[in-house]
Formats: sequence, C-alpha cells, structure tokens
Amino acid sequence: MPSPTDRRVLSLLESHPQYREDDVFALSTKLRGDGFEPDVVSEALTQARLRQKAESKFGERAHTMLFTSDGLEQASRPDAAKYHAEQFLSAGVQSIREVGCGIGADTLAFAQAGLTVNARELEEDRAQIARYNLVAFPTASVELADGLLDVTEDALWADPARRGPKGRINNPEEWGPPLSRVLEAARRTRIAGIKVAPGIDYGQLPNDATVEWLSSGGDLIEAIIWLGLGQPSRRAVLLGEAELIIEGDPTTPAEMVEPQELGTYIYEPDPAVIRAGGIAQFCTEFNLAPVAPGIAYLTGNSRIDSPFLTAFEVIDVLPLQEKKLARELSNRHIGTVEIKKRGLEISPETLRKRLKLKGTESATLILTPLLRSRNALLVSRIQP
Repeated sequence: MPSPTDRRVLSLLESHPQYREDDVFALSTKLRGDGFEPDVVSEALTQARLRQKAESKFGERAHTMLFTSDGLEQASRPDAAKYHAEQFLSAGVQSIREVGCGIGADTLAFAQAGLTVNARELEEDRAQIARYNLVAFPTASVELADGLLDVTEDALWADPARRGPKGRINNPEEWGPPLSRVLEAARRTRIAGIKVAPGIDYGQLPNDATVEWLSSGGDLIEAIIWLGLGQPSRRAVLLGEAELIIEGDPTTPAEMVEPQELGTYIYEPDPAVIRAGGIAQFCTEFNLAPVAPGIAYLTGNSRIDSPFLTAFEVIDVLPLQEKKLARELSNRHIGTVEIKKRGLEISPETLRKRLKLKGTESATLILTPLLRSRNALLVSRIQP
C-alpha cells in the first residue's frame, strides 16, 4: 500500500477532493477503469474520507492535511492545542521536545505560536504525515526516533498512545510509551505537559503535579498532567471561559457530599468539574447538594449562574413508569422531549420511542434517582 504522501495519491486526492460514501464504489470502479492503480485509488479515497471526518475537529484546514484513522482520533483539537501552546508561552518556553507527535496537531499549534519544536515519532507513516502537515513551518522538525532520549529542550510535551488492538488501554504502564518513562524524562525539563486519559485514576497521578481536565461546549475532551506549572492541584478548565482550582495533592480522593431533598432547581455540572473532583467545592460555595448518593446532579433553592453549571427549574416530579409518564406528558401536550439521565439503566432513545408523544409542546426530562425513589423530573432549561 502506498504512503499517503505518495505523489500519485496526492495528485488523485487533489483532483477528486469530494467524498460521498454512497458514491465510493462507483468512483473507485471508474478510477480503476481510467488506469489508476487499485492501491493508489484505495489510499486516496481513504484520505478523502478521513479529511471529511476531520472537519468536525479541524474545520476547513482538514482539507489540506493528511491523517491516519487512529492518529485523527487521538489528535488534539485546535482549540485545545492552542491552549497547550499558550501554557508553554506563558512559562517563557522557547523550545519543546514533543514525544509521539502523531499527525502533528499539537506540533502545528506550537509552531504557529512561534515555538521551536523537535517532534519525534516512532511510526514511519505518522512521521511522514506529520512532516507533510508541517511543511509550511520551518521551526518544526519531525524525526523518526525515540522522543524520550537526549532531551535538551526547555520543555517536553507527550501524548502517549492509549489504544491497542483490543481498544482503549486503561493501565498507564501499558501506554506507548509508559507513563513512568514519560514522567522520568519530563522531570529533566523545566516544564512538561503529558496528555492522559480523562478517566485516569487519581492514584496514578504524580502528587506534585497540576492536573487539568479540559472541556469545550459541554464535552470533556482531554486531561493533562503538568509538571512545573505551579502548585499541586486539580483543575477543571472550560476552554476560553473559566477554570476551577481544587488546591492540594491531586492524588487525594474527591470529597463526598451528603445528598439532600430535591429543591427548586437542579444543576448539571460540566464533566470537567466532575472528573476534577470539584463537586464538593461547588456545593460549599453555592449551598448545593447531590440529589442522591453518587449522582452528579446537584440541587438547591437558589438560582445560580455559573459557566460550570447547566441550570434547570423543576416543574414537576413525575413517576418513572412508561404508561403514567406518557399520560402525564400527553396531558401537557408535549410531543418533543429532551431526555437526560444519570444512575439509571435506561436508554433515552428507546424511552422516547415508547412514549409515542404527539403534542405540540416541547420539554426536558431528567431521569435520576432521588433520595427515596427514581423519578422523571419535568424541568425548564434556564438560559445563561
């Protein structure tokens, strides 16, 4: 199979930039009939498909880049990569060693910020693709080598591979490279950032690190272990909006909060707050509490405006039984319903179909355990 950077692949890709899944078989057949080699056609169409898929992450820039399927999946989003670069710039960093650059998403952001980047990659196809994606940036170099060796730069950035043939790898010592090796090299630099799985256990974190969970548009997108960035802490970061700091040893378990009876309002914390262990801090600051043990819906009787909380006013507490719930919603002429849930083995899509609603009104349901029962909460979303 030719490389994505093969001139035959690139030529075919540029002459047939549009990708429509329904037309792939016909287009492939036509191109082969026109004399193009089957493996060249296959690789060009693969790149066209990946470029289309990458639009949601890279926008229009995706159509000038090359990808691998797993490289695209693991690549930092441009807003997150820009944030990474800003952290290094604010610390006075000028040069970065990048370990495992993949397709070069973070490398691109570092170079755009004016940093000198020595990116290293162990897989030849990814290294070739990264060089292609970075050709316009002379301050970024990509080498086929072990990035953890001979680190002489001011800072280090690493994004260990966290997927294997069987899917996601949960043990950090099975990542590529293992987290312990990355940390060892990172401690030889002034500042280091290591992208890790958002679900990483607190006990697997260094106790002297600043650990951030990044969120954008309500989606938890990544977690980063920072060394040399400041005092030990866990942080929830809403990109471009706000941050919540939980000071102290990041390996400390999250503080638990006693639940209380449902109040006038119910709040859904941003997932970065949940993963950073910031629920207790919010409850203390705003006089809130979980609606049930282990449930991350918070409740209280005061209206709270915070970028970290999605707010709802409780309209009614309905029975979580399909026939009764359908009747209650029908009586209110509700035909369109947004369904959110926590702590229950219920599929919102399946429930929505089974309710068979036909009214003209719309509503939001929150399905959740409360202190004494499981209920469907009819709520009104409060716009910020």
